[in-house]
Amino acid sequence: MNVVFVIIGGGIGASLRYLSTQIVNSLFNSKFTLGTIFVNCVGAFLIGFLMNFFDIYSIDNKWKLFAITGFLGGYTTFSAYSYETVHYFINGNIKYAIMNILLNNVLCLIFVLLGIGLNKIIFINRI
Repeated sequence: MNVVFVIIGGGIGASLRYLSTQIVNSLFNSKFTLGTIFVNCVGAFLIGFLMNFFDIYSIDNKWKLFAITGFLGGYTTFSAYSYETVHYFINGNIKYAIMNILLNNVLCLIFVLLGIGLNKIIFINRI
């Protein structure tokens, strides 16, 4: 039954991400990904806010699954990365915080390049 909360939240989050990025990008008419930065910043703010809220008020886990795993997972995964990094800093684990920043950024960039390379191999530069 918990998966239903994740599915519903994820569908709402993914739809809102699409709409948000389209609106922000059209408002600023920029080649830079302002829409993505917008949703990542909003998601980072929301995960920080909601995780603290859920911890303080002991909200039922199904709502955490809906809001954090589902909605924010669909809206942006950057929020989880941001929360984890800040959590390491707050708890004095500077080494893990820096490792999280470096590994997430460097590895994800490498994997984007690998994905592009594989796509070009499979589709023989048709993109």
